[in-house]
Amino acid sequence: MSENERAVIPIESNPAVFTEFAHKLGLKRAWAYFDIYSLTEPDLLAFLPRPVKAVVLLFPVTANGKMSANKQVSRAFDVVWFKQSIKNACGLYAILHSLSNNRSLLEPNSDLANFLKFQSDNTGSKSTFDDTNTDEFVLNVIKENTQTFSSGQTDAPEATADINLHYITYVEDNGEIFELDGRSLSGPLCLGKSDPNATDLVDQDVVRLRVASYMENASKEDVLHFAMLGLCPTWE
Repeated sequence: MSENERAVIPIESNPAVFTEFAHKLGLKRAWAYFDIYSLTEPDLLAFLPRPVKAVVLLFPVTANGKMSANKQVSRAFDVVWFKQSIKNACGLYAILHSLSNNRSLLEPNSDLANFLKFQSDNTGSKSTFDDTNTDEFVLNVIKENTQTFSSGQTDAPEATADINLHYITYVEDNGEIFELDGRSLSGPLCLGKSDPNATDLVDQDVVRLRVASYMENASKEDVLHFAMLGLCPTWE
């Protein structure tokens, strides 16, 4: 964490790094993050353990410039959404969104499970949290996991660097598919009803179409910087 600014080194799009972080927060060891190489190619999907409980998309910020006007936001749901207040911490918020909306995957009495219970007990809501308490929790997570932020296979940039890449998360809650972006000024974005016949999030047409629309709005150079991770059961 920078002393001059609420900023942190961005997390590398690396399944091992995401999984290490998630396990420290309380994700059960039977679950982990895996690279998603395609949402449509059967041969590439064969490398992905199923079901996928959350999809994390990394994309260039410029790729969603033409999409914001088409967003329809609703707050009448129980999906958990965190407002991002720390610069370059979007990877951490993506993990929080993944895990908080899949509470059955958390170890009882883990840090995140206890935080979610504390917030729910104090607000009387599954999803409406006190921003001050949330900020304190996130800052403590960052402080206790400084080395995880700088781990990975590439050289980490400075915490205060302006990064053109951003993480968002897709989850399902009560029969609806949501896009969760901590930078959104309006909160969670409901993309529509989930397909009850789909195996998991990767099979959901609304997720596939949404990711495709981001890529269509990106330049040829920016498309190379897209990446996806899935929260999945381990192979063991």
